[in-house]
Parts: sequence; structure tokens; C-alpha cells
Amino acid sequence: MKKRWHIADGCPSEFAPTSPNLSFERRGVDQVVAQLLWARNVREPDDIATFLDPSWETGIHEPSQFRQMAGAVDRVFQALERHERITVHGDYDADGITGSALLITALREIERRLQPPRSPLSGGWSAYPPPDKEGLGEVSLIDFYIPHRDKEGYGLHRETVPKLQARGTTVMITVDCGIACVEEIALARLTGIDTIVVDHHQFGETLPVGHLIHPGLPEETYPFKYLAAVGVAYKFACALIEEARRRTLDIPAGWEKWLLDLVAIATVTDMVPLIGENRVLETYGLRVLNKTRRIGLRALIESAGLTFGDLDTESVGFAIGPRLNAAGRMDHAELALRLLLAENDEEARLLAQELERCNRERQDAVRQMMSEAEGQLTGDSLQLTAIILWNRKWSPSLVGLVAGRFVDRFARPVVVVGQHAGKWIGSGRSINGYNITEAMRETGEGILTRVGGHPQACGFALEDEGQLTLLQERLINHASARLSPEQMIPTLEIDAEIPLASINEDLMQAIDQLEPFGEGNRRPVFLSSRCSVTSADTMGATKQHLRLTLVAEDGRRIKAVAFKNGSRREEITIGSPIDIVYHVTRNDWNGRSSIECHLVDFRLSAI
Repeated sequence: MKKRWHIADGCPSEFAPTSPNLSFERRGVDQVVAQLLWARNVREPDDIATFLDPSWETGIHEPSQFRQMAGAVDRVFQALERHERITVHGDYDADGITGSALLITALREIERRLQPPRSPLSGGWSAYPPPDKEGLGEVSLIDFYIPHRDKEGYGLHRETVPKLQARGTTVMITVDCGIACVEEIALARLTGIDTIVVDHHQFGETLPVGHLIHPGLPEETYPFKYLAAVGVAYKFACALIEEARRRTLDIPAGWEKWLLDLVAIATVTDMVPLIGENRVLETYGLRVLNKTRRIGLRALIESAGLTFGDLDTESVGFAIGPRLNAAGRMDHAELALRLLLAENDEEARLLAQELERCNRERQDAVRQMMSEAEGQLTGDSLQLTAIILWNRKWSPSLVGLVAGRFVDRFARPVVVVGQHAGKWIGSGRSINGYNITEAMRETGEGILTRVGGHPQACGFALEDEGQLTLLQERLINHASARLSPEQMIPTLEIDAEIPLASINEDLMQAIDQLEPFGEGNRRPVFLSSRCSVTSADTMGATKQHLRLTLVAEDGRRIKAVAFKNGSRREEITIGSPIDIVYHVTRNDWNGRSSIECHLVDFRLSAI
């Protein structure tokens, strides 16, 4: 489906941001940077300075600003001092896994300094048995529980509570889940388990009874509302470390900053906006990630073929995050958590290999599902305001990936449903302006047994296959009443139109200033019109990529690559001008560096 190109409004001539970082005066680069800032609604002098130079001292808020932080910290220290068992109950995605690993690391550090190890194992804290089949984690005073994605599904389940009670858990910390588990947390309370909820998901009219650390709750006083769950976990960990120091425990100054490698990962994978405090956390987190001390994370990064020192948000989004998520999608998310907690090289190496296996299997399975899902789409279905597809053979662990790809392609809400053990489990993805989680709650009344998520992503379950058609009908009607045809035209947002001759090292350095890139601050997208093509060929083992040589206005030749667009070679005629939409990137290969275009789209120029 062809996309509409939309160019951002140009910044007014009087908008001339002043900043010591904006020292580019050659070839109009300063105007390009001004346009990029304007398009991101970064327009006030203070905002510009903060955006270009994120400051830890001024951009990070105190954890104590959470209304219920003090009570949660007190309960944890009470448990530690009384030798009670604390169980971290995490979600199975990268946000839940990294948030769980972060809290477990902090809790074990405090426990180690608070009292001698009490593990029944002779090896102390560093020796743990393999996980049991129920995901009950390690035998220690601070352990974990990660539900199986297919067998159990999202969140805390009633069936989990007696398992934790049997192992002696008295404090449960839910990470990236729990805020909607009102009845389950009430059951835990009846069995003697106090709950601390560390979350950022949407919640219902009734909140669970416990210590709730969630930036978006009603009357919450924490000033920044867009933290990922790992960001909320980091705030909790910082509060715990601060209290430990207040109690004279010898935790070195700055120790908590070594936790930021995990924050950097899930702040990207969970697609929270990289603005405000998230931008600061991501900036500093990437610095820590590039020199991480975690044996398991280093093994994962090396097995993915990445280079320390060059890790950025794209490394996280396209390599690290998918591997962590692949564990839960193809096996058990506990593999990823144990990797992040690994304490010896051999364990880290073996677990990193397992995640590589999971990731390869995930890629193959998604390709097969995409092919089958495309077979269900017809011309009529693409005219509808929402798409819902299902197949009993599809893995519920992967349906969200398929839904996300179709949303990008068709610009409308998409729901994809698979089956496991007789239960239908689905995921929805949506476009801006349509809250898919609220939509599924409303349309799934009396049909769905479980639903939760974000405005643009949800998960749900149902038992009766016969009601899928009714759910489809309701969702289409719901979307039709709320979405206009204009909202469902796939649109390619372009930051600025520039001459091809503007592409040079100065522009590349200017673009680098806008990092880290991610949700709310994507990598800049440019348009150059009437570009002359001197060569066009395909590349790759199956000729799946397109490679062009373009001539800029100043006579320079510039390489352009359109990945996965080899089939569009026939649209190019040498000598006929084309309009291109692209990212500017630096290509380092065999010790040589060049600047090139990565094409997002192109079309023949109008006559």
C-alpha cells in the first residue's frame, strides 16, 4: 500500500535557536537543525539546551516523589531484617525481564551487605539450581517468578498465589504487571503475602490493595508520567539504595548508575517516548550499556555481533531487545532473566547461545505466520476500519509481532489471535488516536476473559472460538465510529526537504546531536526531490535489497540503499529523476567511513 508523504511545517524564519552545541554555519546545516527541533516541538531556549545536552543533575527526579514509595521501601527492609522471602514477579517481555533483573540485583546487593548469606546452598548467593518447570526461579530469600507466556499468559494469576505461598513468600514485587490484577493481589493478601506493584500499564476503576508505584495513577505526585516499567523499577531501586545508605550500609557512591544498562534496553523496547526524564535515562543508560559489567549481557551483545562503544538505540531495538523477547516467545522468559543475572562466563555463554537459538526460531516462525496472515487478507478486508485475523496454529507469543507489522503497513487497528491449549490468546496494535486497550475492553465485554495493555498495544484472551466473529464485528463497528478515512491512510512523516548536496559530515554531526533516537524522537527523515540516478542494482543473497548511486547538485556521487525493496528495481529508469525519502547514516566498512542514504520510500518525480 503506497504511503502519503507529509512534510512537517517549516520553522519560521525568526526561529534561530541559540546553543553552544549549534556551531554549524556551513551549507545551511544550522537551518536543518533548527527545522528538526521545531518539528519535535522543541522550541524554547531552555528546552533546546536540555534536549541537546541531557543533564543528570537537572533532568532526574527524586524517587521519594512517588506517593507510596516510602511505604514500599519500609516493607522491603522489614522483610530483609526479618529474613522473609521476597519474590519478584516479572512480566515475560524485555521490560519486565530487565526491570526484574534490576530489582533483584539491587535487593541482593542490599541483602548481602545487611546480613550474611542465608542460602541453603554451600556456594552462597552465586550458586543456584536450574529453574523448575513452573518458573518458580531460584532458591534464595530473594527469588523470582516469571509466568510462561503461552501456558499462563500476562500478569499475576490466581494459580500462582498458592505456589508462592508454598515457598514461603511474604512480599511479592510485581514488575510490569499487577496494576490490573485486583482480585489476584487480594487473594495473595489473604494468604499473608504483601504486594508492591511496580508498573506503568493502564488500570481499571478499581486499584489493587498494596504499595503502588506507578507514575500514572490518580493523584500521583511523581512529575514524569511516561517511564517504562524498568524506569519505575530503577526509581524503586534507587530509593532502596538510598535507604540502605541511610542505615549505614556500605554501598559505594554511584553504584546504582551501573543499573542503567538495563534501563537503556527496555526504555527503547517498550517504546515509551524519549522525552524528559526518559531522554536523560536513555542517554546515560547507553553509556553504561557500552561498558556493562554484566557477564550475561556482554555475552548476549557479543553473540549478536555488536561492538561495544557503538551500541545505540538501534542496537537495542533491532538486536538486544528482540533476543531478550525471543526467550519468552519461543521457550521461557526465565532464560533471559537468568542470562542477565549470570555470574560466570560458562553460564552466560550457554544462555546467550539459547537466546540466539530462540531468536532464529522466532524469525522463521514469524515469516511463516506473516505469509499465512497475508493469505487471509482480501481487497474487502482492507477496506474495513479494523483488521482481525485468527488461526488455531498461530503461536500467541508471536501474534503481536504480526499485528504490529500490519499496522505499519495498513494504518488501522489490527488484532491477531492464536491458540494454545484450547485457549484463544490475541494481541492488538493500533494507530495514534485509537486506544486499542480501551476498545478491546468495550467490545470484548462478555467475550474476553482477560485484557490489558497500553493505548497502542494490548493483550487478551477468550475461550469460545465461536465468539471471534462477534468480536470482529464489534471491533469494526467501534473503530468505524471513531476513525476517519483520513486517519487510515498510511502516512510517511518527513522532517524536512533538503537538497541532496546538503548531505555531508557537518549534517551527520548535527544529526548525531539529536540522539538518542526512539519513540517521540525518531531518526530524522529527509526528502530530496528530482535526484539523478546513475546506477541501480539489487544486492543480497536473494536480491532482496536495492542499491542506487545518485548525483547531488554539486556533482558528488552519493550511495543510497533501500533494504527489502529489491523488487522495486523495475520502477527505476536510469536518467529519469526520482524523489527520495531517507535517513542519513554513516557506513563504516573495512576501516573506511562514508555517508549514505537509507531509503524509506521513493517515487518517480513529477514532470
